[in-house]
Amino acid sequence: MIHTFGDSHSCNGWRELKKVVGHHLGGVLCYSFGNENLKRCNISNFNIKNGDSVVFCFGEIDCRCHIKKHINNENTYQHIIDNIVSKYIKAIQLNIKKCKVKLKNICIYNVVPPIEKHNTKENRKYPFLGSDQERKSYTLYFNKNLKDKCNENNLIFVDVYDKYGDDNGFLRKDLSDGNVHIKNEKYLKEFALKNIN
Repeated sequence: MIHTFGDSHSCNGWRELKKVVGHHLGGVLCYSFGNENLKRCNISNFNIKNGDSVVFCFGEIDCRCHIKKHINNENTYQHIIDNIVSKYIKAIQLNIKKCKVKLKNICIYNVVPPIEKHNTKENRKYPFLGSDQERKSYTLYFNKNLKDKCNENNLIFVDVYDKYGDDNGFLRKDLSDGNVHIKNEKYLKEFALKNIN
């Protein structure tokens, strides 16, 4: 089995795949998981068995709603994301260390391509902070950082960004739920069959 943990992206796009159990933890920030560790997400509390794989799915809400408001002259978006991702990796490592089963694969899901504000209804609880280009910059940098950390720590980076992004790097409407989520599981399924199962 593959267990996905995280915000709504841990289920959207994954739920049609066989052998995937999604654990939606609510609108949890990558920042919060990284700072609160096992208090926010403890995979040992779920029915994971020897030989199962886990996928951590956090970061999209950070890029869409939060990074912009913390940027100032001393705190660039790169510095903010570096700190978030560093703590994210430590929280994952702590989860794995405390887990009592032998996992087959440990994966981190890329942050999905951002949407364009002009053609997507905004949820006031989760606003689009920053221009489309700024949010895309945050997302691309976040994913680069995640990929580097996965390579350093022998984790699988679930990288399907280009498959779900349009020519300008924004989420393809035809593969989405019309909002911020992937709906068509085709490319996730291809990646999972090749790299996770």
